[in-house]
Amino acid sequence: MLECSPAVLAGRVRECDRLLPRPGTVPVSALPTAPWAEFCDPAGPWLPRCVEEWQERGGFRHRRAGLVLVAFRFGWLAACATVPEFHLGAPVPSLRDLRVAITAEGRLSALRPATSQVVTAQQWWQDLAEAFEPLTEALHALGGPPPESHEYWGNPVGSVGTVLWRLQRAGLPGDAIATARELRAATNRERLLDIAPDRDPWPRRTTCCQWWRAGGGYCDECVLWNSASRVSG
Repeated sequence: MLECSPAVLAGRVRECDRLLPRPGTVPVSALPTAPWAEFCDPAGPWLPRCVEEWQERGGFRHRRAGLVLVAFRFGWLAACATVPEFHLGAPVPSLRDLRVAITAEGRLSALRPATSQVVTAQQWWQDLAEAFEPLTEALHALGGPPPESHEYWGNPVGSVGTVLWRLQRAGLPGDAIATARELRAATNRERLLDIAPDRDPWPRRTTCCQWWRAGGGYCDECVLWNSASRVSG
């Protein structure tokens, strides 16, 4: 844990808000919100529309792309909402009793955690996994891969490395690689995030989020970083 005054810690957390899509970066009153359990209902109004929004935005013909990208979006937002606090030693927002902000087009825009507390790496993962599981079950019910598929779980696990790499690149204090290794170990899904300290960027996902199929290019941590198409492009 990084030792600093409450004022310094608060300033570091605010810097994370500038760097990442965090709960505080979307005004509370700007968008409608729904309880997370309601959002995850495959027969409800939110999740099917969110899948379709990804399909439309990416122009995908294969429906699995939109389904997996919903898992990517939540995994990314959940990591952005919780990993910086864990790394900095601040109370970590809890994903229990979560509400989510949704755009008019159906896009999952922001998370609205209700409470925060200081947690261990294992407690952090338990909280995140308990929120993620109903989403994987719902996406499966809509025609996606089985709930335990790495196509889903590679998203929150892989996002841990991306968040910490961005904090390190921005000059925030602390050993980002050590935190990434600690949180990766807590997931018990270590092979879903490759960490190589001598590489830049040092984190690599080992599963695909599918967005490259829409012509969106490759993210820094993309599993396809050394694919033939990328090297030749």
